[in-house]
Amino acid sequence: MKNGLKRELGKWHGYALMIGGMVGSGIFVVTGEAGAQAGPSVPFGYVVLLPVLLCSALAYLIFMSTPLGNSPGGAYVHISRTFNNYFAGFLFMWFQYIALLGVMAIMAISFGDYLSSVIGAGNTAILATVLLLVFYLLNIVGVKWFGVVQLVMSAVLFIAILVLVVPGVFFIETENFSPMLPNGVSGFIAILPSLFFAYFGFEQLAQAGGEMKNPQKAMPRTMLIGSFATVIIYFLISIVAFGVIPYDQLAQSQSAMFDVASVYLPAGGEWIVMVGIIMAFATTLNSLVMVVSRILFAFAEDRVIPVGIAKVNKRFNTPHIAITINTVIVLGLIWTRTLDYLLNVSLQGMFLMYIGHAIAMIALPFVRPALFQSALIKPKLPLIICCGVFSLSVLVFFSYTLIFSVFKLLLIWSAVGVVIFLLGRIQGKNKQFDYHKQLESAWQQESLSQTN
Repeated sequence: MKNGLKRELGKWHGYALMIGGMVGSGIFVVTGEAGAQAGPSVPFGYVVLLPVLLCSALAYLIFMSTPLGNSPGGAYVHISRTFNNYFAGFLFMWFQYIALLGVMAIMAISFGDYLSSVIGAGNTAILATVLLLVFYLLNIVGVKWFGVVQLVMSAVLFIAILVLVVPGVFFIETENFSPMLPNGVSGFIAILPSLFFAYFGFEQLAQAGGEMKNPQKAMPRTMLIGSFATVIIYFLISIVAFGVIPYDQLAQSQSAMFDVASVYLPAGGEWIVMVGIIMAFATTLNSLVMVVSRILFAFAEDRVIPVGIAKVNKRFNTPHIAITINTVIVLGLIWTRTLDYLLNVSLQGMFLMYIGHAIAMIALPFVRPALFQSALIKPKLPLIICCGVFSLSVLVFFSYTLIFSVFKLLLIWSAVGVVIFLLGRIQGKNKQFDYHKQLESAWQQESLSQTN
């Protein structure tokens, strides 16, 4: 490719990137804690959030099926090309970038916590650092190896889920679901924003646009199927967990799913689940190391941050500078260890990005009709507006519930982003980079070639 990236990921790699990247992002971190507020109604919270997930995903299905799907950048590219404005795309994606750095730290720390609590030894920060550095090296040596390892780990994770769920359904005690709402409806509603954390990652697939084969067709299909598959997985895991162990005990456990498996699996069987739990954290972290580097890569390609960050390793065809920068930042977050704070910042950053993306989807047919017409997936306008407004309304509500707790930090990060953006633009203008051409020409030329 002209940007130096290589298309070496097939559809199964795409499923491993999306599903493997999502499953560790919350089901083993948030589920038990949510039970303290919502009791055994947590599994149904995942189902209630399905319409929000699908309406948010619709924007990606549309944008990824346009020529924009052929490049990394995700929501940044979608928003900036829709509104013909670099800063709008950058600011919303900057929030996601912050969020994903936080999620990387959360996954690494949670891995260290989980492993050390089960084996009864080991320093959490050291274990988290080792895992992060392993995936740093893996992502440096090529996206092909990233895809192979992600696929293998996802297969192990799926086997472990089957081992946990299939026998577990026969040990569900119905009395564990009473009372269903120990803190009332308000307790159930209160946990929905944090449960949505488990769905973060469905949009990661868009960052693989520069390395997926036939991305305009493959990525939307993978995202849609992967979304439904993940909801089913979440529901089954959580229904077994709350059906086997009372919600108040589950909320206090530091290794909830391991404890659940210990109830009904034969001696030693729970360790299969333990391996799966480790794979859940590992697949998420591996995918994030890849995905977050492509965000910086897309920024740098557009010269909204210093262009040197987009440099691609000549031997491995990977953006090694972007990968290294992100790894150093996450190592700093790991060693400061502020998990609860990171979770709130990550939630807020993702909500803001999803809000911007929903606005772009609603606006697309009106402000960029030519780009909309180039999409292989073109829902009817009423469906776009209804899904966009519904998604926007729910996400604004979720954002409102958290924004005051992290408002100052978001302002600081926004200011940092603005400074970096201005430095990138100054550098680009000094080198006479054609910003207008970069915004328009790529998707227009590809759209034209599709119609000829």
